[in-house]
Amino acid sequence: MPIFYKDQRLDHMSKGDAYLWSKFLDKFPDQYTNIKYDVKVGHSVVLPKEYPPWLVKSADALSRKRIDVVAEQSHRLFVIEVRVRAKASVIGHLISYKKLYEIFYNPVRPVIPMLVTDSIEADLLIALRELKFPYYIV
Repeated sequence: MPIFYKDQRLDHMSKGDAYLWSKFLDKFPDQYTNIKYDVKVGHSVVLPKEYPPWLVKSADALSRKRIDVVAEQSHRLFVIEVRVRAKASVIGHLISYKKLYEIFYNPVRPVIPMLVTDSIEADLLIALRELKFPYYIV
């Protein structure tokens, strides 16, 4: 069953992540000028030519990395990871998604990695503060 927030389809998120993102948007409704979901970055798996075309197409569509949210402000972009009970492993996603977004989309504005969560593990909090990555607990 599709997951919606107002008129925005959030199928790519788990129900828990969609709930957190909805809470965040309710709390900060005018924070961004544009929001994109399920933004694909990175390379897809390359299958041998003898594979059927439908499988090659599926592998291309499903094997690329997916950024939960890319949100725009006039002077910067946010690559946002939405995660229930965020743990230290989320740092790898934030760093790699920022870099891949810069490589694949070549934005003019600075790209800021950001986390939206309901709770943060102590080690992750240390890393977020050290790296100066913004985070929101909703």
